[in-house]
Amino acid sequence: MDEVKTHLKSNVVSDIGSGWGWFKSPILERNLVWQPFDYVKKIDESILWDLNNPSPQDISAPDFVIFLEVLEHLSNPELGIKNISNHIKSGGYMVLSTPNPLSARSRLSSFFKGQFYAFQPKHLVEHHVFVPLPHVVKYFLESNGFQIIEQVTLGCIPFPKFKFGLNYFKDIIQYFLLRLIAFYEPSSKGGTLAFFVKKV
Repeated sequence: MDEVKTHLKSNVVSDIGSGWGWFKSPILERNLVWQPFDYVKKIDESILWDLNNPSPQDISAPDFVIFLEVLEHLSNPELGIKNISNHIKSGGYMVLSTPNPLSARSRLSSFFKGQFYAFQPKHLVEHHVFVPLPHVVKYFLESNGFQIIEQVTLGCIPFPKFKFGLNYFKDIIQYFLLRLIAFYEPSSKGGTLAFFVKKV
């Protein structure tokens, strides 16, 4: 946001999936206007928006959208991206993140359990219903008017903390397996998949 702030035509930042308002202070500190949206109203300031529908009426079109850890919760993710594309101004920017289904931990889980890490039946309680494979997310973005500026994976594989018991040796073995996977596929090192895009 700091890098592109001088290119913004207005000061409006839409925080889609605003939750408890974690981004309110950083946005206001930059003399920008915070416009929070959520599917469930957790704070008074948030505006209800089901991403299956166009953006609510009588709101400001933003030049910057924060869309973090929401896409994997959408039953119709491409429609959600389309509605965001129609909401954001031409030339505006968006930062998007999701869990990385191709992370080393997820690949290991897929090998041993036949299920992606963070996308198992138990995660349906959190409504993790869309597996955001990088090439599919990229396709959805580009098909709906966004230019990919940067695509990265974030995070690392931490060395396990010492604890007494056999589980610690299991954690050590898993750590080296994860490092081996990441060595051969560097993009699998991080647990978060992130895109920085521009509406064209």
